[in-house]
Amino acid sequence: MANPFDRTESPERIFCGKANCPGSTGLKCYRTGVLICMKCAVKTPVGYISKEAAREQADKYFNIASYDYIIAAVVAFAALLIGGGLVIMILPFFLFMFIIGGALGGGIAEIVWRAIRFKRGRYTTYAVGSGLVAATLCLMVLSPFNGFILGGIATSVALSRFRFGLRI
Repeated sequence: MANPFDRTESPERIFCGKANCPGSTGLKCYRTGVLICMKCAVKTPVGYISKEAAREQADKYFNIASYDYIIAAVVAFAALLIGGGLVIMILPFFLFMFIIGGALGGGIAEIVWRAIRFKRGRYTTYAVGSGLVAATLCLMVLSPFNGFILGGIATSVALSRFRFGLRI
């Protein structure tokens, strides 16, 4: 007689419907009722939901238009190019770049935040980052070492403002 607790040979074995999932947990999304495995489950205070349901829930917090991403990239590029260029020309000593880079990055983040009218977007970090990296490369033409330090620190500080971490 077969073991009633052995789920390996049972015909009613439950699998996740997604591709490349290990399956066989028996979890259901409490919102949609879809079978999910532990790899596809997102833990919430009231139970597990699927990644699709979590993404759909998070979408209501994002209200940015597609043209705002372009505005964010252009404003970030211009702000770092103008601000960084002035700092490099006025203070050529590289130790000041560590101190001023953080303040410049925070100011750039605030300028971009106001330029996109306080809207949130899933990909704002990437748009701002691409503008800042392009401006850093331009600053490196002006002064390779100082431009790299100032641009790198300003980029990391500015991007931390727009990072929106979802575990989905």
